[in-house]
Amino acid sequence: MGGTELTTWQLTESGESVLRRVSPLGAAPYDASDHDAIQAAVVSCATLVEAHVDRVIKCLFAADDAMTFPLARVLHAEIEDSIFRTWDARRKWLASAFGINISGDRENQQFDAVIGLRNSIVHGDGSLTDLQIGNVKDLFRWKEQFARVLSAKVSGRRITLTPEVAVKAAIISRDFVLHFDRILLATFPTLTVLAS
Repeated sequence: MGGTELTTWQLTESGESVLRRVSPLGAAPYDASDHDAIQAAVVSCATLVEAHVDRVIKCLFAADDAMTFPLARVLHAEIEDSIFRTWDARRKWLASAFGINISGDRENQQFDAVIGLRNSIVHGDGSLTDLQIGNVKDLFRWKEQFARVLSAKVSGRRITLTPEVAVKAAIISRDFVLHFDRILLATFPTLTVLAS
């Protein structure tokens, strides 16, 4: 029929909360000279989504029947910090322990650019970090990703943020949460992940 098609999204409470907090960051008009606001938006988007994924992983472990065994709880306590140390570790645990594989997905690949830019802002003072340029391949990958995905300009190690960067970071973060929660709830439909 000629009506507008409505899409309903499966979201956890935590995911919905993140979307409510990320949405205004993508709607704010950013002045090109307001680098602090643009940086703050990127850092906020990445951090909010990262906290959501961490809450999900904690809930998945807590809901797993194996956690009723003392040995499983002790082993989990030993390695828990390493689960949340990097995004590669998070994705590895999501895939291997819970069957949630997002590594090759477009939403995940684009969100990687947001995480990388956040790391450049926080750990590199707005420049590519030593870790990010550890080899030439990584250097070119980050430069290409920042430009193509986020409209950031990279000259040498220095990153120049355009007003579009904050808006794109918010849109990419939103799309990642929608995609991630859809896959999560398709796999674990009864899982409850509360907002913090």
